Amino acid sequence: MKTAWRVVLSIIVAVLLLFIVAEAGIRAFVAHQVTSQAPEGTSVSFGASPVTIGLLGGKFPHMTVDQQSDLQINGDQITGNPASVVDMDNVRLNNGEPVAESVRLTTELPNDFVRAMLNQQIQDQIGDNFLANVITVSDVVSNEDAGTFSIVFTSGAAGIELQPEMRDGQLTFKARSTELFGFALPGDVADAISSAMSQGVAQEATGGMSVEDFTVIPGGLRVTVSGENVNFKELQDMQQSQQLPGQPEQALQQPQQPESQPA
Repeated sequence: MKTAWRVVLSIIVAVLLLFIVAEAGIRAFVAHQVTSQAPEGTSVSFGASPVTIGLLGGKFPHMTVDQQSDLQINGDQITGNPASVVDMDNVRLNNGEPVAESVRLTTELPNDFVRAMLNQQIQDQIGDNFLANVITVSDVVSNEDAGTFSIVFTSGAAGIELQPEMRDGQLTFKARSTELFGFALPGDVADAISSAMSQGVAQEATGGMSVEDFTVIPGGLRVTVSGENVNFKELQDMQQSQQLPGQPEQALQQPQQPESQPA
């Protein structure tokens, strides 16, 4: 009887050891796959839920990718990506495409990045004519104490101060002040600019996901977006179709599911 119990215990211990080795191996493998294609210093964590058990059920339970910035801005040309933190839950394969039950992405956009992005949007709207040299964003200044940021046009000839607000789950911008050559602009002009900013963020910056938070921080803006049942391939295709010349690929990439358990 004692021998039988010893055999049972030894089998249980062996299974647990195999489980621990498999768990550690899968985590190390996936983390390496992600960080090897990301900027130096990027980290990956998987939470407390066992990855092995989740994969047996056809899902990758949780992954957090803390990606460091490799952003470089030269004039209005942008390369690399700003720093971001991406939380993904229950990633599964649906017809061969990775789909996450929920995704939450937080990124910080430096003022110079916002300036370059706005100039690219202006260039895209008005084309290559003399207005492109007249209507330019020369600076973006954030005021975290007031919760506002100012967009300065054409070396100070005009400017607008905007305050982001969340209303009924939708991002809006309230114009605190607008000026042209030192004179206040009419209210309908300010409303038009604010509305354009709201639509621009919803269509260009979020890739179809919902804006959860938009906060003015020292030196820039912090944006958090989230979504449910996010198809990463569809999201990536959408972002690429909206991408402007000189604009970086978005930080949210398709996660890689491990094809086989490493030895």
